Amino acid sequence: MELLLLSKDLTQHYCRKILMPEGATEILVDITNKINNDQKLFDIYMEFYMNHIESGYWTTVWEPLTIHSYVEEIFGNEASLFYLHAALQRLPLTEQKYSERGLSEELFVETLRDIGVWVQNAYNLVGYYAIRNFSWIWRHLEARMFRLGGMQFMATKFSGVVKGFYNAKEDIFLLLCSEGMELRANGDMQGVCKKEKTTDGFVTEYEETEDYFIGNPITPIGKGLNKQVKLKRDEWKKVLDKDDTLLEIHIPRDTAFDMETIKDTYIQAKEFYATYFPEVKYKGMVCHTWLFTPQLREMLPPSSNIVKFQQQFYLYPTAGSVRFLWNFVFNELTEVKDAKPDTSLRKQVLNYLEEDKEIFDMNGIFLDLFGDFGTVSYKKTNTN
Repeated sequence: MELLLLSKDLTQHYCRKILMPEGATEILVDITNKINNDQKLFDIYMEFYMNHIESGYWTTVWEPLTIHSYVEEIFGNEASLFYLHAALQRLPLTEQKYSERGLSEELFVETLRDIGVWVQNAYNLVGYYAIRNFSWIWRHLEARMFRLGGMQFMATKFSGVVKGFYNAKEDIFLLLCSEGMELRANGDMQGVCKKEKTTDGFVTEYEETEDYFIGNPITPIGKGLNKQVKLKRDEWKKVLDKDDTLLEIHIPRDTAFDMETIKDTYIQAKEFYATYFPEVKYKGMVCHTWLFTPQLREMLPPSSNIVKFQQQFYLYPTAGSVRFLWNFVFNELTEVKDAKPDTSLRKQVLNYLEEDKEIFDMNGIFLDLFGDFGTVSYKKTNTN
């Protein structure tokens, strides 16, 4: 197997092509030189590439980099770029996959530049170039995720942690919990905000009989109810289950967050997948984001684009925490005592925390059968 980015010129070429910051590019070129002139570094590099990347292992885990002591000795604070260099070996293969699908070079650059954005963000945060979320970037490099407009899309199999049902006559959608979800009495997931399990919680049950789907319902704002409903099979159709295909979506930091733009972006994504990935039969979108922090509906006015976006998704219990929202509203290195209430949202977040209120993110689902994205409201069903 030929590793093309062991060439200094090709390392520089691909870094510049995906708009890697120039300072990081210089470091990555220097890493190339050192790998070629240090057998121990080369061996560490090859072992990591083969066992972590070439094997596909990195597509199956979310874990921090384990940096070899020798790599840290040689590269210091910039040691994570040694491993980023190994990941960038996929770029020629990424290019090939784009070409085979007829995808444009413009899309290649627009999607892959996100890696450089994260490297620059690290520099802005800690004062040196690094890749602090290595487990994120395989999506770009394996040509699984694409940036279309202001959003990133990736076809994925649904976990099945909840199940979705649709009553066409009443035009009602309802999520039921799967078997064995541990919830608090108030319907939130146990472990929210990394707290100990409450003693008044309950465990969900789910059953399918010849005539009914039976389980604990979930409200559209993500609360599981401590009672069971029986949905008649001749009235309700199961429309979401484990391994159904959905488009997992992500909203980059540099996206102008406007509902009209987002609606247009989803239309663009539909056209994109129909044209270039017609074999992908997806049912809608799934997202895990700080934007689905339900407390935002109390902090922000109904006219807020964030609130409008959240309301298009049916949320479900998730063991989230304030950290996801905090990292985006402030940053991951800012402590509460140092945080400045210099925007309305920051002020409200800090007020919530001062009052010892919980703030946590959730997962949410949007299915195309609901209607056009941006126009949906969720009717309530009788859960008695």
